[in-house]
Amino acid sequence: VSKTRRKRVQAKEFVSLSRLDALQEIKAYLANAYDLSDTLIISNADGGAGYAKKDFDEIVGRCKQHEHFLDVFHLNKKIKDRLGFMPAMQGKLISAVEFKYDRNLTDVILDTIESNLIDELNTPENHENLRRLRGYLHWHWADIEPFKMRNLPVIKAIGCCESNHRKYTYRVKGQGKYWSEDGAEGILRVLTCIKNNELEYWLSSEFAGSEINAITEQELKAAARDSLKKRHESHLGIQRGALTTQTAGSSYLSKFNRMLNHINY
Repeated sequence: VSKTRRKRVQAKEFVSLSRLDALQEIKAYLANAYDLSDTLIISNADGGAGYAKKDFDEIVGRCKQHEHFLDVFHLNKKIKDRLGFMPAMQGKLISAVEFKYDRNLTDVILDTIESNLIDELNTPENHENLRRLRGYLHWHWADIEPFKMRNLPVIKAIGCCESNHRKYTYRVKGQGKYWSEDGAEGILRVLTCIKNNELEYWLSSEFAGSEINAITEQELKAAARDSLKKRHESHLGIQRGALTTQTAGSSYLSKFNRMLNHINY
């Protein structure tokens, strides 16, 4: 797009409520669509369970080279969350990890933070947060290595972008809706087809009809009897609203009262 901004081309998205199902779909797609034997693969993830380099190695299979990156946004967020008790050290640790990529300096800063856990900061929670942060950085250290230090034959990689999730979250979350698993899976796959420009293809495809299990007459009568036993709540219908405050007929409250009771003068 410009010297500093790039965009994905021929993007393909996979969404499922089952992580294993999504991974199987990705593996099948890559195996059928690409020959990766002479290809440099760049993967990027937040480092959560199931999203480590070994998991992407399994997805990619045989390729020329695979470089995995821990997403910088999630890395910085992890540091800030774990060091919430000592904000002054957050920037120093981020600089040592992300920009300088200095393991010794990182350990020195972590040791300094630990030595400052005195008085009101000397709590089990703070010690646990520091211990888990140290383990997180050491475990993901190879994936944290900056792009410019890896001498890769490409200009720049594109990291994870949370905005790619908005098409799903805006439709499914935060609207007071209740989704069954089948319903949620269905709407997510429709949205995925739209993003992949495949909806027309799938709508025009022919699928084998499913077999309907026949219900016996005895089972049908039992179901009817069960439905008659259920008690249904009686509904009072629409309730009229009223304001009892004595106000002038031209006031806002008086007009609002007439609107509630559908009275026209």
